[in-house]
Amino acid sequence: MKIATHIFFAFLAMTFLTGCSKNDPSVNATRLRINLANASPANFQEFNVDIQKIEISTVDSTGGNESWATLDIEPSVHNITPLLSDKYKQIADQYFPMGVLRRIRITFGNNSGLRTYPTENPPTAAESISLVLDPAIQDGIIIDVNANMYANYISSILIDINSALSVYESNGNFFFRPVIRVFPETFGGALRGYASPIEAAPVVVIAKDNDTLLTLPEFTDGRFFFKGLPEGEWEINVLADPASGYKDTTFVDTVFTGRIRDLKSKIVLKR
Repeated sequence: MKIATHIFFAFLAMTFLTGCSKNDPSVNATRLRINLANASPANFQEFNVDIQKIEISTVDSTGGNESWATLDIEPSVHNITPLLSDKYKQIADQYFPMGVLRRIRITFGNNSGLRTYPTENPPTAAESISLVLDPAIQDGIIIDVNANMYANYISSILIDINSALSVYESNGNFFFRPVIRVFPETFGGALRGYASPIEAAPVVVIAKDNDTLLTLPEFTDGRFFFKGLPEGEWEINVLADPASGYKDTTFVDTVFTGRIRDLKSKIVLKR
């Protein structure tokens, strides 16, 4: 009788566990996290980005047909101004079958905007500016990713918006057309350095093969940071505002996968 009882309860336990595994989306799946970051500082108190929908296209591990899925996110406006260097904001976290994330589509809303800093000379108050969504991206932006999503693994994908390049003015209106990179957070390496003086209004442009990236140093200390860089030699250009009287400088340094390359000396432009 005791043996039969043990067998019965063992059977129930196996049935329960099997049922749970069938209904548990995390079993043999990847945990996909989408994070939002800012690739470059801009002279705004706030840069608010209205993200309404994110979709991803995937193929299974056999390379089967591509299919699209909508992520379970809350449509929201995100201030990306503080999301510099290694800071980011998680906006999605859910499970998907293992496979390959081929592409991502980001649909923006009509509530993106800026808030400027007050100025002393001439004295002006801080101002909130609504951004018009560029007509070319009304239906969203599709970006290639091609990231593997392994079973029982966290796949973190970074949406890196360059706020310094994502706004333009036309006929008195300010338009939002985001300049974006999307890549796995484990991809490539990073490059970090400092550029000064602030009077030179420096811009940092780095290039390797067909990749050219731009950022502005942070206004407080001149720090700049590039992430998600393919390994190899990068040409680093620090360009001064021509009206400042300072001279540009160019040199080469090497980025390694999985590491942050810190430039040994601060870059100080000369007159």
